[in-house]
Amino acid sequence: MSVMRIVTFIVSIFIVGMVEMMVAGIMNLMSADLNVSEAIVGQLVTLYAITFAISGPILVKLTNRFAPKPLLLITLLAFIVGNLIIAIAPNFTILVIGRILSSAAAALIVVKILALTALLTAPQNRGKMIGVVYSGFSGANVFGVPLGTMIGDLVGWRYTFVFIVVVSVLAGILMFIYLPSVEDTNKQSHVGSTPRQSTTYSKILRPAEIVKFLSITFLILVANSITFIFINPLMLAGGHDLSFISIVLLINGVAGVIGTSMGGFLSDKLTSKRWLIISIIIFIATMLSLNPVLSTVAMLLITVFIWNIMQWSTNPAVQSGIIEHVEGDTSQVMSWNMSSLNAGIGVGGIIGGLIVSNINVHATAYFSVGIAVIALIIAISLKKVVST
Repeated sequence: MSVMRIVTFIVSIFIVGMVEMMVAGIMNLMSADLNVSEAIVGQLVTLYAITFAISGPILVKLTNRFAPKPLLLITLLAFIVGNLIIAIAPNFTILVIGRILSSAAAALIVVKILALTALLTAPQNRGKMIGVVYSGFSGANVFGVPLGTMIGDLVGWRYTFVFIVVVSVLAGILMFIYLPSVEDTNKQSHVGSTPRQSTTYSKILRPAEIVKFLSITFLILVANSITFIFINPLMLAGGHDLSFISIVLLINGVAGVIGTSMGGFLSDKLTSKRWLIISIIIFIATMLSLNPVLSTVAMLLITVFIWNIMQWSTNPAVQSGIIEHVEGDTSQVMSWNMSSLNAGIGVGGIIGGLIVSNINVHATAYFSVGIAVIALIIAISLKKVVST
């Protein structure tokens, strides 16, 4: 793929990732302006995850017969409209409508972009390229969310969503110029996987293996979210202040950028199964180390850094592995994977909340270990793909 096409894909993923997490940075501003509690505003993140998880597979199924370029441009327009509704919403109810629209559109954008990435990349480089494109998510955490928060602080939270609209328009221009037509897509799709590969034909070759990969995505995100969603009270319990927590979150974002690229690269080099086993084992080790180093500084930051590299590296590996078990268009299974990811975040948040309420915040790390061990067992059971 050309450099500008890769940039187009990364920018498209970036805006989706930015919208998902942006609420966390401007929560207090939205709460004060709309006269609702921060707890209620915080549920916009949950609403996004639920809408994303439910609408993704449905929209992919309904739109599978349409060419990717016009479909992505129309979906991006819906995404822009949704964020404009949020920006001008006179009350929380209207804002929720805009949030649902933008979330549903985001689900389709992510799935189609990742499917196109797989379709246009040689099989031996797919993991690496998916990791590069998927780094738009982690890049949104490092650059997009802090920038949006700064805009909200300076001129108001509504202008944060105006900024998202502006970047989305830029993404639309790039899509119009650099997305291939359906004829070009079929012509450029690499023939190393199957002679029937196209943007509409799709066949799941090994359903059981797909279920395993989806289960790994779900369980890893549950394990990660149980602890990470409560990183604020966990760090405070270790004697750290809010400025230190900001550093931890920055490290998380940087680790995410590294992890997504590294996970794709190592999946190509080692196979998805091997890297998943390695990364999950290291993830478990960092979770076990978290409480013992909680009162330190350097060791804690190193532990958080490694933890997040490993966690972020698993999804490109899963996506690369899934592609090996699908012939043709991977949009549908990609949508299932993204749904599993968002469902894992939601379930992890619920479990983490119950643990903090009924036990203590330190226990979250050990429950994360237990869930991750199940994911490890499933990863070990993955079957090797036999080339034909």
